[in-house]
Amino acid sequence: MSSLQQEIVQYVAVERCPLCGGAAHSKARLQRHSYHFGQFCIALPEGGIELRECGRCALLFKALVPSRADINRVLSAGATDVWRPKTGLHPALAWIGPHLPATAADILDVGASNGDLLRQLAHRAGRLSALDVTSYAQCAQIVTGEYIIGELDDEFAWSQQGYDIVTAFDVFEHFWVAQTAVANVVGLVRSGGRIIVETGDWTQVAGDLGRWYYCNLFEHQIFWCRRSFEWMCAEFGLSMLECRVVNHKGRRAMRAPRKFASWVMTLLARNELASRAVLAATGRDPGLLGGPSQEDHIFVVMRRS
Repeated sequence: MSSLQQEIVQYVAVERCPLCGGAAHSKARLQRHSYHFGQFCIALPEGGIELRECGRCALLFKALVPSRADINRVLSAGATDVWRPKTGLHPALAWIGPHLPATAADILDVGASNGDLLRQLAHRAGRLSALDVTSYAQCAQIVTGEYIIGELDDEFAWSQQGYDIVTAFDVFEHFWVAQTAVANVVGLVRSGGRIIVETGDWTQVAGDLGRWYYCNLFEHQIFWCRRSFEWMCAEFGLSMLECRVVNHKGRRAMRAPRKFASWVMTLLARNELASRAVLAATGRDPGLLGGPSQEDHIFVVMRRS
């Protein structure tokens, strides 16, 4: 039987859009009683958490988010358990290829984790760098440029030598102060360079947004769509080269047995008793898994003018 460590965090109210500062209206509400992250069970505020849509840039955001100190504490303690090394080709590698310069490119992967993507881009790279909130030993062995440790929505030290390619897969949903984080991402790219992003697209979710697994993850605070990225491009001097709706990168890489298991878990998540039994036995919450064919992500490529 799996046992989860009960954790209490302080929540901070978010009144206006963290990307553009616009006014927002209520869209849905998280109804669950607790978040789960690694070995932690984290109580939600009484009454759940409201999801709000910005009227200006269409960003969806949580009206209550964990304090910065509590986010850092929980993520630091559980990150290596939650984000483990992946095997096989990165699911977006073929999509990244056409955007790489003909000559060796300076590449920075934001949220590089164990360095799985950087490892597969090494043969096309000049300078190979990583940015993350904590250091991973496997990633450190791959980096040939700089290993930046810090948060995008805060100040951090780096070389100030811009990159041809900045990638960010399942990163943009973590931002706490989104406008600062986006400005910092753009600042990492040299003129003519490209930002390649994949994140959840809330406009592709059918039914109750409050039940969308992506919104129910402790570490996710904001949720994008095409209109949000169009606002970002207009505001930060970017041009959108590509934008498509896709399945999550992890599900795209699944083999048939795992897809079947994922499908079964999503069915179990619909029954509260079955869901609790799976959580108690495995430590995995089936309500935090997407269906194997669920296209609820957006892949975007932007060029800095």
